[in-house]
Amino acid sequence: MVRKATAQDVADLAGVSRSAVSLVLNGRAQGHIARDKQQAIIDAARQLNYTPNAVAVSLRNRRTRTIGVLTWSSPSGFSIPMLHATLKTTTAAGYLSIFMDTANDRDHQSQALATLRDHQVDALLVIAPDLIDYRPAEVMRTIPTTLVNCLDPSGGLTSVVADEHGAGSAAAGVLIEAGHTSLGVIAGPSDSMQSRLRLEGIEAAAAANRIGVSVQAVLNRDIDSGFAAARTLLSASEAPTALICTHERLAVGAVLAAANLGIAIPADLSLVSMDDGEQLASQLVPHLTTIERPDRAMAEQAVTATLQGVDEDDGGEIRQLTLNCSPAIRDSVARPQPPNRRPCPQADRR
Repeated sequence: MVRKATAQDVADLAGVSRSAVSLVLNGRAQGHIARDKQQAIIDAARQLNYTPNAVAVSLRNRRTRTIGVLTWSSPSGFSIPMLHATLKTTTAAGYLSIFMDTANDRDHQSQALATLRDHQVDALLVIAPDLIDYRPAEVMRTIPTTLVNCLDPSGGLTSVVADEHGAGSAAAGVLIEAGHTSLGVIAGPSDSMQSRLRLEGIEAAAAANRIGVSVQAVLNRDIDSGFAAARTLLSASEAPTALICTHERLAVGAVLAAANLGIAIPADLSLVSMDDGEQLASQLVPHLTTIERPDRAMAEQAVTATLQGVDEDDGGEIRQLTLNCSPAIRDSVARPQPPNRRPCPQADRR
């Protein structure tokens, strides 16, 4: 029979002390263990298929080593990268995760919370598919709870979010650096916090560089809306030389509209998609430049913060962690053509 790996085996493989292994796998490494050592320990534990003895740990700490995860889907589905990273990180720390779909409904959430309380979970994670203000249930004030991709308006819970304003600024920056002085933006619904912050970031970067911006706001984040908005922008007498789409399906629609009008990407038009969550933008031809959301890193940071809260009687320090979004440069951005070389949009060929 193969001997089960121990914490000392993990320590030996990673080249660290046994206490360092305990800190990392119990979510208490931040501020104590260097990030490269943390990763070495996680890699060693995975290689050895090591998990702490859950029964022994539970008896010692009077905990169930279980975390409840509340989530729901958006029009583009669940945030698979965040959910996958959550499962992977909690499992590496020796915790069981219970995922509950609340359907973004308060009654469903109440039922899910009742189930999780019955299982005596040690902590809660709330993972939103889109950035929103989230008003916590009262029980979340008594159980260590971390919000992922959502914010508590009262500031009472720790949250981990992406810098959506910075993402908009980065998208505009890619095109401005390429030499574009006329930008078009296809913006998602104005009642979406994510869309609004992205647009504000684009406009701020453009204003700082004295760049003109034409905005087409849409009611839905779907391909048809992106197609219609792009045709409007690209058919104007002074059409922009570059487009930013605040959501991925809008970008797909914009690519189709450009093709329909006989406008080549990137020779005649540069285009940036502000996300690639469904991996549509990066698979188009040409592959679209996108702004990468740190979804996996957000989930990993949230699990770390949550486990720290479990370890501290007062739930730990309340923090708002904001992670940067960075451009992924692909094939859809080029320098703009001189005005006399730009093509005239062709008639609708559908």
